Amino acid sequence: MKRYAIPGICLILGASLGDAAPEKDGKEEKQPVRIEFVSVGLSKRERKEKIPLELSVEAILSVKEPLSFAVWEHSGVQYLEAVDSAGRKLAPVEFDISPFQSSRKGWRQTGMRGTAGEIPLPGVSWIRLQGVWRISLARTLKSRVYELPLSKGTKIDVPLPGNSEEGEEGADVVSVQGPSAGKLVLEDYSTYENQDGKMVTVMIGLKADSAFRLDSFEILNEKDESLKASPLGTNYSSDGDDSSAYWAKRFVFKEPEKLEKLRFRILYQIPHETVAVPVDVKLGMRGKIRKGK
Repeated sequence: MKRYAIPGICLILGASLGDAAPEKDGKEEKQPVRIEFVSVGLSKRERKEKIPLELSVEAILSVKEPLSFAVWEHSGVQYLEAVDSAGRKLAPVEFDISPFQSSRKGWRQTGMRGTAGEIPLPGVSWIRLQGVWRISLARTLKSRVYELPLSKGTKIDVPLPGNSEEGEEGADVVSVQGPSAGKLVLEDYSTYENQDGKMVTVMIGLKADSAFRLDSFEILNEKDESLKASPLGTNYSSDGDDSSAYWAKRFVFKEPEKLEKLRFRILYQIPHETVAVPVDVKLGMRGKIRKGK
């Protein structure tokens, strides 16, 4: 994607603008979703000279774990009204939430990208965005500990968690209607050495024959302590109607002492709530314009 400077407006804004940080009431947060607008500029979706420029805005959404984003339930395209510093009302900016999310220092993050076909006139100093996003949240729970022998292709049948919160903190969690079937597979296992010592690469597969939202796997040592396992990628396939799905996630980690079996928990998501997130921000040459300036 090409980017172009807007006369009078910066192309890339600094991160951590923090337009919608959580409000705190005692120890509870009224608004769990943080928003950081990280860029505003002009772009083309295709590299063709006749394709008109469009206004492009990008934001990062964050929630504190164990909350995460229920990207499978989001309400589709959402809009923010846009006005420039000359008082001219622009076309609404159309936003869509990213289907991908990541975890960083105890926070779950995903992106919102917005576009509008109408661009500001030369000489404007800021753009104001206003409106409300509706963001669907999930909560991440953990299964009990499972073990797989360190042999490629090993499979075990497991009951999969449902939408009940019963049994959190390491116990099995099954739906009120009864457990659904799943299959865990050690798709790949290998070792190698580098400057950090002996490293292990594994790929864990999970086949679900019911509606199920896998988040990730937590790999453990013999003392049930979480290992620092770096994700290397995910393969995913589905029949399209939530009746069955398959995930295969690859990880690399430093080999712990007495590694005889691969020990891990299933991290999965259940729906939590949909929250209204008000947005009112001015984006200018130095990033967000604070009130009173």
